[in-house]
Amino acid sequence: APEGLTGADIFFRWVSVTATETLMMAAILAKGTTILRNVAMEPEVADLAAFLVSAGAKISGIGTPTLSIEGGGMLRPTKPHRVIPDRIEAGSFLILGAIAAKELRISNCEPEHLRMLIELLSRSGASISEEKDALVIRGGGDTLRKGMTLKTHEYPGFPTDLQAPMVVYLTQAEGESRIFETIFEGRLNYTQDLVRMGADITLWNPHQASIKVPTPLHGTALESLDIRAGLAFLIAALIAGGESKLENIYHIDRGYERIEERFGKLGADIRRIRE
Repeated sequence: APEGLTGADIFFRWVSVTATETLMMAAILAKGTTILRNVAMEPEVADLAAFLVSAGAKISGIGTPTLSIEGGGMLRPTKPHRVIPDRIEAGSFLILGAIAAKELRISNCEPEHLRMLIELLSRSGASISEEKDALVIRGGGDTLRKGMTLKTHEYPGFPTDLQAPMVVYLTQAEGESRIFETIFEGRLNYTQDLVRMGADITLWNPHQASIKVPTPLHGTALESLDIRAGLAFLIAALIAGGESKLENIYHIDRGYERIEERFGKLGADIRRIRE
């Protein structure tokens, strides 16, 4: 586009956070108006849009499936912007609390961004209280956990990035649970390693799995497949009997800073081994 971009009316056939953010930023310097339809509504998209608006962008429809962007000149940020808390990290700690903590307080989070997870854990048996920017969960120990049917979906549905930790939780829940991964192909492959740890999981196809009655897990050697499966393995190792060794932890480090130190403050015995 040697003469610059021009506005367009674009409909996303698949909801995508990255595509929404990319075209939203491109539209800011395009000539004319750009309409983006069926966009992602994740909090991260709305936060990026709010930052762009604070720097002079003209964006309407923030937080809805349709964005209208008026193209213009270069942006000029005039004030600091505080990035929203990581809802996936907060949700992972919430799941850990539901399965292993007598009481766990998660601060500096946004409860509204975790509404679906809070609903599911509460229905399953956990006790969760909310504050303005914090959550307190009570659910570990002998708490009776109920199984569920879980289907991943774009926000405000259940996030695919919390699916793996939630499956670990469901290995300790009463009754049969069913998992339907709708976002990514093959994202349930990690369940084979949970089976090696003692979980009763059947993988029916690349998108569906079922989990039967709770079974005790035992420690084993694991290899982190990706950022979310790696964190799920870490949670599984914490509730398993014996010792587990987890390799390829660089995946975990991508999304969970100093995780062994933070879990250690909760009482976990985790050591980082440099070989």
